[in-house]
Amino acid sequence: MFIAVNTIAGPGGNERVLQGFRHAAPAMKQFKGFLGLEIWTAPDGSLQAISRWTSKEALDEYLTNPLFGSHHGGASREQTNAPAQVIYYNAEVIE
Repeated sequence: MFIAVNTIAGPGGNERVLQGFRHAAPAMKQFKGFLGLEIWTAPDGSLQAISRWTSKEALDEYLTNPLFGSHHGGASREQTNAPAQVIYYNAEVIE
């Protein structure tokens, strides 16, 4: 499993950011390898968007698709993928 953790400082407040994710999430399901999206709110009010994918390649398919830009206000992958904002993990579920 491949995980992207995006720390978000939401313009216009957290509720606006959360609404954006609620609107975008259903369209993300069309991408092969998309496993899910979670939004975590820290005690300080900061948000983290956690997206889960079967592989890095599956995430890359979304990141290079025009839908990614529309989900991010027209921003390209390079504009929204600053190293301080997104951290990637390879993950294993142990049951």
